[in-house]
Amino acid sequence: MRPSAIASRRVVVVDSGPLVAAIDAGDPHHRWARATLPKLTGRLLTCEAVASEAAHLLDNDPTALRSLHGFLQRMDIVPILRDELDAVFARLTRFAPRMDLADGCLVALAARDTDAVVLTTDTRDFSTYRIPFASPEGLFAETE
Repeated sequence: MRPSAIASRRVVVVDSGPLVAAIDAGDPHHRWARATLPKLTGRLLTCEAVASEAAHLLDNDPTALRSLHGFLQRMDIVPILRDELDAVFARLTRFAPRMDLADGCLVALAARDTDAVVLTTDTRDFSTYRIPFASPEGLFAETE
């Protein structure tokens, strides 16, 4: 997908996949992530579960963590509100075992804004969640 296809979105909710891909030169989506992330001009959101997942996937390597810190400084790390927990856990149950907590939180964040799109490398899972998302394969609209 061309990075410009989502660069102008008002709200981009960032998953761990693009963060890891941008940092890990051996990741198959490295070039896409390195081209896409710097071009995003809208409000960038993520959640603590994504930050934790990304650090884990990067093996908590100190150099990688410094890079992750740099990317996260560009974003608002937004908590899931108490009144959203029931909906998050209902989705986790509905999409089990595919959806993890990070995905559930991203879906909740994306639901807060009608112009939001999730940036992910996980096309397979996010195509089942019925929310707008962008991945290396393209920009996908809501299907519900």
